[in-house]
Amino acid sequence: MKKIATVLAMAVVFCLINTNTSKAQDADTSTFVPHGSFSGYVFGDYYYKTHQDSMGRGAGNVQYRGLNPSATNGTNPNGQMDAFQIRRAYLNYDYDFARNLSAHATLADEAGPNISGFPGTNLDAGGSNTVYVKYFYLRWDNIFKGSNLLIGQQATPSFATPYGTEPLWAYRSIERTIMDLHNNDASSDMGVSLMGKLWQQDGVENPALIGYQLQVGNGNSAKPENDRFKKYRMNLYTSFMQQKITIGVYADYNNIQNSPYHMNTTTMKGYIHFKSEWFRIGAEFFQQTTKNADIYKTSFTSSAVTDTADCQQTGFSVFASGRIIKGKLNIFARYDMYNPDSKFSSGNKYSATATASSISSSTAGATSLAFYNQTFYTFGLDWTPNSRFHIMPNVWYNQYQTMSGLTDYSTITATNTTGSTYSGLKANSNDMVYRLSFYFIFNASKKVANNGMEY
Repeated sequence: MKKIATVLAMAVVFCLINTNTSKAQDADTSTFVPHGSFSGYVFGDYYYKTHQDSMGRGAGNVQYRGLNPSATNGTNPNGQMDAFQIRRAYLNYDYDFARNLSAHATLADEAGPNISGFPGTNLDAGGSNTVYVKYFYLRWDNIFKGSNLLIGQQATPSFATPYGTEPLWAYRSIERTIMDLHNNDASSDMGVSLMGKLWQQDGVENPALIGYQLQVGNGNSAKPENDRFKKYRMNLYTSFMQQKITIGVYADYNNIQNSPYHMNTTTMKGYIHFKSEWFRIGAEFFQQTTKNADIYKTSFTSSAVTDTADCQQTGFSVFASGRIIKGKLNIFARYDMYNPDSKFSSGNKYSATATASSISSSTAGATSLAFYNQTFYTFGLDWTPNSRFHIMPNVWYNQYQTMSGLTDYSTITATNTTGSTYSGLKANSNDMVYRLSFYFIFNASKKVANNGMEY
């Protein structure tokens, strides 16, 4: 990854000192009139939750965790089961300095449900929705043939950039992709990247191509940097058969700490997607290994030796959509399987994991309850009375299955990290939500990547 960063830096320096590029840009500005434009989109729902997991499981970016429709939750004695909610609102501004030099800014509101004990994100001091800078970058097109340079707060190639799994899934308005859902990487980061085409077929409307993106970033999403380490990302993809088939591979590396023991994260992902005039289907698989992320003992005694182990998260997702009435009505569905640690051992007494920075000694079973597989389903209809307005009735379902070996759905009594017991938990349970989602786009001149009607 350091070699990738070096190559990236050398390419940038070479292009910046290339006098031919500078002269071409000077000539361009003599006839080009700088201009800018606003655009944006909003999506949200009316949701109705009918079943709550007894442990409030579903870390990361999982919606509706802890939202209890019953009146028995001590943190929310009146219960909460339904609400109107905006899940994302983007306000974008694009400004073109020249034909090959532009800037982009996005202000975003992406607050989750504000639930007692499970507060939403991006809220102000009073608990109200607020906005933050999601993207703010400079883009230099064709800094050398076929490649563009981006500097600033920008989308990451893990899933959010062109030919990635988010635009291929095309229904971000329904749910995040699997890596985004489980917080395996952020959709934006502060850094520098090169992206473009290594090869493209000439003279064809939908050309076959081979594309890439290399990125070096803080690895801290939209938050300021807080350490000296950087995150290195790479995506390589090809699209062919008039772009009906897309295949891609993604990798990243991020050092976390050198002491008191070495920790780093490495991610590998592969994906494939097929689309025709009337349907599309795709799949992705990822594996993320965090070195020395799990801290455990082999027994509850104070004299037991504390040790570390690698954590390996894995996930598999299949997504599909189809046209029922062209331009008016679609159907969509998705199925995910997620394992928070394929290296989990039921013989260890864990006190910290990569997927939960600490395990509560009063509630989480030390041998298993912090480790649970998740199976996610969603399906629904996409009615589009106008090309920029979607109404989408859908079902959102997330199932939790403990990795302790318990297979039933009955109430259990678990041993926690101090050796005490905690009762009232469900070994396996689920969150079930029915939703009427909406999605609208403003500024008709802007193409929006996550419009499921665009085949």
